[in-house]
Amino acid sequence: MVRVFRQRLVLAAVATCACLALLAASAGAAGAQEARRVPRRALWVETSANLLQLSSREGIRALVARARAAGIDTLIPEAKNAWGFVIYESEFAPHIRTSPVPRVAYAAPAAWFPRDLDVLGVLIEEAHAAGLRVHAAVNTFGEGLRLTPASPVVGVVERHPEWVGIHVRAGPDGRAEFVRATDVTQVIFVNPSHPGAVAYQLAVLWEIVTRYPVDGIILDRTRYAGMDADYSGLSRAQFEAAIGRPLNRWPDDVVVVGQGGLREGPLFREWAAWRASVIRAYVRSAARLVHQVRPGIPVGMYVSGSFAVMYNRGQFWARPDARLPFAAWSPALSQASLLPELDYLMVGLYYRMVTRWEALRQGQTTLATVIGVGLLARDLTQGTPLVGSLWLDLYRDDRTAAEGAIRAANRLTDGVMVFDHSSVRSRDWWTALNAR
Repeated sequence: MVRVFRQRLVLAAVATCACLALLAASAGAAGAQEARRVPRRALWVETSANLLQLSSREGIRALVARARAAGIDTLIPEAKNAWGFVIYESEFAPHIRTSPVPRVAYAAPAAWFPRDLDVLGVLIEEAHAAGLRVHAAVNTFGEGLRLTPASPVVGVVERHPEWVGIHVRAGPDGRAEFVRATDVTQVIFVNPSHPGAVAYQLAVLWEIVTRYPVDGIILDRTRYAGMDADYSGLSRAQFEAAIGRPLNRWPDDVVVVGQGGLREGPLFREWAAWRASVIRAYVRSAARLVHQVRPGIPVGMYVSGSFAVMYNRGQFWARPDARLPFAAWSPALSQASLLPELDYLMVGLYYRMVTRWEALRQGQTTLATVIGVGLLARDLTQGTPLVGSLWLDLYRDDRTAAEGAIRAANRLTDGVMVFDHSSVRSRDWWTALNAR
């Protein structure tokens, strides 16, 4: 009962703070904006892949020291991971030490992870002592995990099944069938428009920025799970309210289910714009909450570089004045741009080919390259600081290509993020991070 009462106090406090934030100025004072620092050389630290090293102060200190020697200025630990487990001491969110999910490298953390180690607190202490900044990554709408159909569901969705996203699929007779995310995906997303799920995400942010001296916040997975989600009764009712009339054919009015997947229905443009407005509303609330509590720290967001796909997941990260050549574009979609709500954007340049010339030689689009997407992102985000992000596993057998990708991202964007520490450590690629 005490724990439940404390959780309610936290949610009440964050609701009050969010209301105050929504009344505040949308961008804050100019001086505060100038004081916010964008990562120049950042290293992502994914929770599960690095959990053994994160399980002791000595391991964390060694990680920090190696990163500093490699020229890294910002560490990005996942304060909340893809399926909702946290590495900080929370009143309500499940800690990674309670996870029953094993990996190849270790048994389930519930069996061995230290009970008295505040991972985020220790990492911040060690990083600050070494002169590094810490931007905490918060995976937003992933709140559960089910590794196989035979595996149990773990995570917050166990306690809040009403938040679980609803996907649309083709049933045995070819007609639309509605299924819960717990039955069709490994990482289980909640519905981004469910008020309870949104309040929970804001409460996580509130805990982090009120309890820890983080230097920034990065939102990740702040989107719908896919074009096939969310088709719950709640989302339908909210969309109908937004367009001012009921739908006669659901979901065919917005998407048509076929053997080849989903096709855009007659109201898909309105549907895409509404979903983007849902994500923008959350990002606006999250950024204002953080800035209200900690006016000097930046709020960034990781997005995929596949821009022409991400609008299907509720992410529109181009300039509001950018008119783009795809069918779902509309003025309403442009007005749902995320850029005005963010201090910087972190875009994934996750492509094996680095140069546009490589793509042309192979008869592929130049938008399948680091430089091609980097140039596009730079054009679409003019005025918003941009951090180019690289996945080094794509170059595991080609150090020269990895260094070329780092140089290209460094030249095209305002900073470089490398994913992930475990890849750098396992292949001893520390010197590659210094590529200029």
